[in-house]
Amino acid sequence: MRRHSFGRVTTTLFGALMASALAIPVLAEEAVTDERLANADAEPENWLTTLQNYEGHRYSRLDQINTGNVADMRVAFTLPIPTAFEGRVGSTIDTNALVDGGMMYFEDGTGHFYKVDVSSGTGARIVWVADATMSTDVGGQTRGFALLDDMVVKCMRDGRTVAIDRETGEFIWDVQRMGIDHPGGAGINIEVEACTGGTVAFGGHVVLANGLGDGGTRGYLEALDADTGDELWRWYTVPGPGDFGGETWADDHNAWKTGGGGLWTQGTYDPDTRLTYWGTGNPVPMFDPEFRPGDNLFTDSILAHNVDTGDLEWYFQYVPNESWDYDTNGVHMLIDNDAGETIFHFNRNGFAYSLDRTNGEFLSHGQYVSIVNWTAGIDEKTGLPIEYDPSLELQEYIAEYRWHRGETFADNATVCPTLVGGVRWQYPAYNPDTGIAYAVGNDGCFVLEVIETLPVDADGGINLEEGGGMFGFDGDFGGALGVEGVAGEEDDSYRYYGKMFSYDVLSDTLIATYQRDNTYQSGVTVTSGGLVLTSTPDGLVMAHDAQSLELLWQFDMGIPSRGTPISYSVDGQQYIAVLASAGPPGGTNMVRGAMLYVFSL
Repeated sequence: MRRHSFGRVTTTLFGALMASALAIPVLAEEAVTDERLANADAEPENWLTTLQNYEGHRYSRLDQINTGNVADMRVAFTLPIPTAFEGRVGSTIDTNALVDGGMMYFEDGTGHFYKVDVSSGTGARIVWVADATMSTDVGGQTRGFALLDDMVVKCMRDGRTVAIDRETGEFIWDVQRMGIDHPGGAGINIEVEACTGGTVAFGGHVVLANGLGDGGTRGYLEALDADTGDELWRWYTVPGPGDFGGETWADDHNAWKTGGGGLWTQGTYDPDTRLTYWGTGNPVPMFDPEFRPGDNLFTDSILAHNVDTGDLEWYFQYVPNESWDYDTNGVHMLIDNDAGETIFHFNRNGFAYSLDRTNGEFLSHGQYVSIVNWTAGIDEKTGLPIEYDPSLELQEYIAEYRWHRGETFADNATVCPTLVGGVRWQYPAYNPDTGIAYAVGNDGCFVLEVIETLPVDADGGINLEEGGGMFGFDGDFGGALGVEGVAGEEDDSYRYYGKMFSYDVLSDTLIATYQRDNTYQSGVTVTSGGLVLTSTPDGLVMAHDAQSLELLWQFDMGIPSRGTPISYSVDGQQYIAVLASAGPPGGTNMVRGAMLYVFSL
């Protein structure tokens, strides 16, 4: 394990300002304690965690900006983020900034961490930029980091986890946790392990996860000691022979070694029970279940782990032996209502689920996408697809929509929902005052041809030179998604389109939808002012009416965005902030760039 302290800080991006920035005193800030994090709702002026609170609600109790005046909202100030393009074509910021006491923190996807003073309301002053730069061979991307005590903590795309002093910007520790041999590892493809999801911190723990299941690695959840970066525990989502669940990988070529189950989004946490809840990714190869017969635990599942011991307290697998890329990485929100202490989740398979969060018992469900045809429905007792047969190693579900090896593209039926829908990683939101959840995602259908994946040999591994490779098809996602088709429910055309959803959690009722031709690759935030906020890959930041989902206001940033808006306040003034930066331009008149936009009345 590599550990070192950089002992340096880059104070600003612009050399001419460096000396003056060094001379500016920085006031000592209040530590972000477990108590503050557990009571984040009591600080609506701040945004202390990626998901706003431990429960994942993304609900702002600020209402100065509301349905009656949002049309008057204007740009308050902006800040360019040029480091996102140092040596790279682009960097994708799939997350939001954090704010504490008028100080804003964010990371540009390439390992540059910013502390910015936004307290004036009219501009952003860079306090420091801490440089943990990753190699340009590593893709630029970030899905969130954490504030804990006096630190900024983040697991990065290159498998390092860093802790940075919030006051000075100096590195406290830097450890390489991924891409290296581990006693519990399978020894195959470990070099591609990477942190592609958010980092969650609480109770002296930094919890992170290997998100590169689709790279032919085993997903795992890991906790580090917040003071030192030392490993506390690690838990693999794909069990080996002899492990609990190992029998659900029933092949003869050790498919568990490359089995997938990556965790590439964000977990939630219940401080009362000290359980953390994370959704897992699809099994690998994703479209060829014949390579990996069995239920394939613990892929496509929600896992509840004790943060102190790492023990799995309970799990629920949504689709055993799944083969449409309907993974379960989307956020599992913690909700207390008349049904008890529950978990609510928009699943990619087209259904929304409520579970008992104390034991994982299935409570209820409802459909939220337009069409679901891979199953006839969900069993009201078990929560599993009604066709599921525990005696089978290869599930059939509805045979017409369960593609098999040897069937041609033309012969295969179109399956709904699409593989990039409904809600993938996009952060949902929940208003505890109304009991309504919100999300954006994609709707539609798709079709592809399964190509047999071949093992390297009986000892494990996937042959990437012949056959269907890591995915079990030819890799033409454009063809599979029918990007030239026309969306529609009355025929077999297959194309995906963006959709916003509002959903009554207790009654399992879809309330309203808003559809757009382009996609959604961001999340949502709901506010006490009756607004649902989001951004889009064609450069828009948008405000919708939380009751009807009617579009009330939008602003064209000119830069692709996958960042989710947040709300904060300083001296009684409410602001909406969004980070825009998302790979190559995603629409007409788009420019390549990275920018912080802040709006106010």
